[in-house]
Amino acid sequence: MSHGAFAIADQEDGKKLFIDNACPGDAIEYEIYDDKKNFAYANLTELIIESPLRAKNPKCKIHKVCGSCQWQHIEYQEQLKFKKQNLLDLIKQSKIQVDHLEIPDLIPMKDPWNFRNKVIYPVDTVPSTGRLLAGYFKRNSNELINIKHCPIQYSIFDEIIEKLKDLCSENGINKKFLRHILLRSNSNQKQILVCLIVRQKGLEKEKHLKLKKTLKQISEFYKVIKTTSINFNDNSTNVIMGAKTEIVTGPGYIMENFKGLDLKISTESFYQVNAEQFSKIIDLIEPHINDGAKILDAYCGIGTISLSLAKKKSNLDITGIEIVQGAVDNAVLNAQDNKIEAKFICSKLEDNIEEFRDQEFDALIINPPRKGCTTKVLHNLGEIKSKKIIYVSCNPATLTRDIEYLEDFGYLTSFIQPVDMFPHSFHFETLVVLERQ
Repeated sequence: MSHGAFAIADQEDGKKLFIDNACPGDAIEYEIYDDKKNFAYANLTELIIESPLRAKNPKCKIHKVCGSCQWQHIEYQEQLKFKKQNLLDLIKQSKIQVDHLEIPDLIPMKDPWNFRNKVIYPVDTVPSTGRLLAGYFKRNSNELINIKHCPIQYSIFDEIIEKLKDLCSENGINKKFLRHILLRSNSNQKQILVCLIVRQKGLEKEKHLKLKKTLKQISEFYKVIKTTSINFNDNSTNVIMGAKTEIVTGPGYIMENFKGLDLKISTESFYQVNAEQFSKIIDLIEPHINDGAKILDAYCGIGTISLSLAKKKSNLDITGIEIVQGAVDNAVLNAQDNKIEAKFICSKLEDNIEEFRDQEFDALIINPPRKGCTTKVLHNLGEIKSKKIIYVSCNPATLTRDIEYLEDFGYLTSFIQPVDMFPHSFHFETLVVLERQ
């Protein structure tokens, strides 16, 4: 399996084939749909011999076309092996010094279903009826699949989304100005946040009122919905959320209890979609932090990592940096509510990372987006006087690239642990600890 949606096969001339919905051990017929010079992409057209690694009864009937679960056709234990192999291959291709380490297996989920606490659905409208559709895009296309049941997300979302689509259709809300529907929940599914992400340009007052009416209706229908909001985004990019959010009902956040922390989570805040597995990552980080440690928490979000550590360790000196103002506001309140001393700064990391180069830290914690860290950030992290760097990554490709860069500053990788945060996809999380030599 590639680090992606494809199984890899070799043609007789040695050309690589990347094949959707195939599994190592299959014998198949295929059709090439994108032929490159040294490799090609192909669709599986007929399964002749079924691999013993294939899942016997995948829970989702549309997993072959949906772009969300690329590996659901493979048995879960085999998915874990392929993910580990992806990590090993990337490490082998890099210059990372890990000969002294044995890379462990992924930490699995006991039950790899109904784990997602957040969904964001793009929408479409049926031209003939005005019916609103919401779901995921078909693989390699812009064709929307209307989702009625998704077995990897919290089950309560299925019912709420269907009711919300009905209300939007009744109130004349369509794709013309509605872009996405966002739902997020706390772990016990007793507090849910609903957000409609819309285009503000050209949004008439009447349509704005209908958006608010719809959100008030859905919150009255489901008492577990504690906050509803409208997020405005006119940018023509792949960034889903805009900078402006209007709270329609509720306090503007939901409450989560995570490892003894009471957390406020707002519409635009980052919070891990799999709280069960992220809790295990915190447990793995804890032994690497001592009482009284001075910590720089980069890409801190709502402060989940550093504040969780502060619940276990005494007298931590915490500084967090995050670009999203709403997340920083949550982090400040989360520290206050849990009686933890911490400083949180709203800034793009590239803009102020140099300010910390003259300071000494016991640990730098970095949890960047999938694209990893920029060269400027990595250079300044390397220049900061710190005993260790704790790197949490959802992308092993950018992780290995960044570790290789940081090792040039005198760090040595001392700990690696992959964790399966995203069952049935090729994605996973990896925790790496680097120590200054």
